[in-house]
Amino acid sequence: MSDLQHTPDSYHHLVRVARGEEPADLVLRNGTLVNVFTREVLPATVGICGDTIAYITTPDDHRCAGHTVIDVTGKTLAPGLIDSHMHIESTHVTPARFADAVLPLGVTTVAQDPHEMANVLGLEGVTYMRHAARGLPLRVLTFVPTCVPAVPGLETSGAEFTAHEVAMLLDDPDGRGEIIGLAEVMDYWGVVRQAPRITEIVKAGRERNVILTGHVRFEDLRDLNAYLATGIESDHGRMTPDLIETYARLGMIVEVCCAPHRDNIAEAVAVWERFGSLETVVFVTDDVSPNELAAEGHLDRGVRRAIALGMNPVDAIRAASLLPARRLRRRNLGAIAPGFSADLIVLNDLSTFNVHLTVASGNIVARDGAMVKPAHSAIQPPAGATHSVHLASTHASDFVPGWLNSTEVPIITERGKGMRRLKQHEEFANWRTDPDLALVTVWHRHGHNANTFTTLIAGTGLREGALASTYAHDCHNLIVIGRDAADMATAANALIASGGGYVAVASGEVRALAALPVGGILAEKPVAELAQDFDAFVEAARIQGVNNDPITLLSSLPLPVSPGFRPTDMGLVDVAKQKFVKKG
Repeated sequence: MSDLQHTPDSYHHLVRVARGEEPADLVLRNGTLVNVFTREVLPATVGICGDTIAYITTPDDHRCAGHTVIDVTGKTLAPGLIDSHMHIESTHVTPARFADAVLPLGVTTVAQDPHEMANVLGLEGVTYMRHAARGLPLRVLTFVPTCVPAVPGLETSGAEFTAHEVAMLLDDPDGRGEIIGLAEVMDYWGVVRQAPRITEIVKAGRERNVILTGHVRFEDLRDLNAYLATGIESDHGRMTPDLIETYARLGMIVEVCCAPHRDNIAEAVAVWERFGSLETVVFVTDDVSPNELAAEGHLDRGVRRAIALGMNPVDAIRAASLLPARRLRRRNLGAIAPGFSADLIVLNDLSTFNVHLTVASGNIVARDGAMVKPAHSAIQPPAGATHSVHLASTHASDFVPGWLNSTEVPIITERGKGMRRLKQHEEFANWRTDPDLALVTVWHRHGHNANTFTTLIAGTGLREGALASTYAHDCHNLIVIGRDAADMATAANALIASGGGYVAVASGEVRALAALPVGGILAEKPVAELAQDFDAFVEAARIQGVNNDPITLLSSLPLPVSPGFRPTDMGLVDVAKQKFVKKG
C-alpha cells in the first residue's frame, strides 16, 4: 500500500466526486462517524474515490451515488488503526501473513522496526522486510534500525550497523517514501556519554530531519534531558503514571504498550483522567507473539482495554489513529476526512470495538474477522535466511564449563533484574539439588566466532528439562535454560536441526517445538497455525514448572539495555555500568 498519488485526470475526478457530480467508488451510507478532530460522534455518509476519501456529508444528502453503496445504519465508522512502533518479527510470521492477521482487526498502517532481522542478516534482512511488505493491503512504513547490535562490545550479532549503513538506508532512492526515520535508539548510555558510533548514527538522522525514536531507562532526570536534547523524542518501555507524566511534561511521545505480556493501558488511562487529554500519548504494540495475537488481538486490544477501563472511546481511538499519524508526520492518515487516505473501519459496536469491515486504500479488505482475499507477496526470504543457525551439534559437557566449579559464580535473579553470587564454599554442585537454580547458556549462532557463556539463574520455576530459543533480543543468539545439561544439548540440537525457533525438552525428549526456519525468527505460516505451536510450547514449559511467560523469559533475558544483569554470548553484563560482571 502506498501513500496517495493522483494523476491530473484522477485529481479532477476526485473533485467531481466530492461535489456530487460523479459517483463515488464506494459509499458508506447512514453511519455514525468518529470525528477524531473534534472528539465527537456524528451521523454521516462517507464517499470514497479510489484510495482517497472524497467527502463526508449528512445522511440526508441525496447526492451520494456510488458504484458500491453499503448501508451501515446502526454501525460506527472510525479511522483505521496505526501502530507507530512495532516489530513484525515478534509475531514470527512474514509480512504478508502478518497483514492477514491484523487487517481484520482494523489495523491499516504499521511503522516497523526490522532490527530483529537486521541483527541476523544485516542489510539483506532489512531489505527483505521492506520489500516483502510492498504491495500488501497493509501500509508498512519502516524505521531504520540503529542498534545492530544493541551495544557493541557486549554481545555479538549477525551484523553490525554504523552510521554508514544507517545513512545508506536513509538515503536509499528505492525507499519509496517508506523510510521515515531512525528506529529506537536503545544504546541510551552511549548517547549521553557520547560514544562515537551511536553519536554518529543520531547525527545522520538529525542531518536528514527524520523522526528519531527512542528506548530509554534512565532514573536521573538530567540523563533523560541529555538524551532528549539530541532530538530523540519517544520511549515505549514499561510505564508508571508518574513516568508518563514526566515524559509528557518534557514533550516526549509516550508510546504506551498494549501487548498482553506488557500492558500499560491502565497507567495511561489514569493519567488521561488527570489531564483530560494528552496529545503526545499513543498506543503501540512493540512486540506481540503469535499466540497473543490469535487470542487477544493487536492494537485493537489496546483500544478495547482503554474503553473498558473508562476512557472515552473517541480518545481511545485517537490514541491509535490520529495521534500516531501526527507522530509519524503523515498528514493524510489517521482520520476520516476529505483528502485523507481511505483507511477506515466499520464497527458493529463502538463500546466493544468489534470490527465488521476494514477498508484500506479504498478497498474492502476484511469482513467479520477474515480477509476478503489473502495478502500476497512474491518476495522470498534471502537464501541465507534458511541456514542461519551456524552451530555444530552440542553435547552436555558444553553447558557445564569448568570455571563454574572453581570460582565465585554469579546468579541472575528476578528474570534478569538482579544478581547474587554463589560463593565457593557453597559448591557448584548445589545447583543440581536446589530447585530454584538452573543453568543459562547463550551461544553465538551467526558464524562469526565460537563465543558461549554459561552461568546460573534463579527463580525461573523450571523443575526439569530445558527450554531454548533462537529469538533472543536483540542479537538472536541461541539461549538455553535448563536443569539438566543433557536436555540442554538436546534442546540446542533440535533448534540447530529445525533452523531455529522455540523448544521444550524433558527426559531427553522434545515435548514441543515451534520451528522458525526463516532467520531463526520467522515462519511462513498463518498466525493462527503458528499460534498453536506456541501454545504447545507454553504448555510444555508450564508442565516443566515455568508459569510466567516462557516466551518473554527467553526472548528478553539477554538484552543488555534492559535494566539489571543480562547474559550475552560474551559474558554477564551489568547494564547500568555497561561492563561485564563475568566474561565468557
